[in-house]
Amino acid sequence: MNNTNVIGKILVIDDESINAETMMDTLEDVNYQVSIAANAQEAKRLIENQTFDLVMMDVWMPKQDGMSLLEEWTSAGFLTPIVMMSGHAEHKDVVRAIKLGAVDFLKKPLHDILPLVRKLLSNEATRDNQNSITGIDFDQPLKVARNIFEKEYFNHHLQKNNYNIAAVAVKAGLERTTLYRKLKDLGIDKNKA
Repeated sequence: MNNTNVIGKILVIDDESINAETMMDTLEDVNYQVSIAANAQEAKRLIENQTFDLVMMDVWMPKQDGMSLLEEWTSAGFLTPIVMMSGHAEHKDVVRAIKLGAVDFLKKPLHDILPLVRKLLSNEATRDNQNSITGIDFDQPLKVARNIFEKEYFNHHLQKNNYNIAAVAVKAGLERTTLYRKLKDLGIDKNKA
């Protein structure tokens, strides 16, 4: 595929290769760039080296399942929208996935995924333009909500400034030592580059 025509980068995480390849064929036909990971470990390697506009992840996978990977990534401040998929999901799985930060939950086999992908990616572009805050439950105590905001704020500026602590400190109006302490308290890895 010609990279100049790519309209979005999508990571599909599914141990059933026939599902992943069918999704890839469908999405690449309309100029999405698709990478496939067969398990959580492969997905983590891909995420370390590339950025994606959307992640579509199966719930049931060997070793580490999709739910625990979703929880791991959202706890770490992962900002890419994640759609969970399953052919055997129960209502409680859907509720749990959404509470953990998934933007949607799809039943497999997937039919007509293009409208959904287009909608999610256009919503993400709109959300980026509005600099909106996601994932804050306003019924939480102020300290909890503030920590969620600060974590998202610092992750955003660290990524935007290529993890340059001095630049982020200036942007945040903090001394570097204060920023280091704040990042440590929030559990943010300041060296992720």
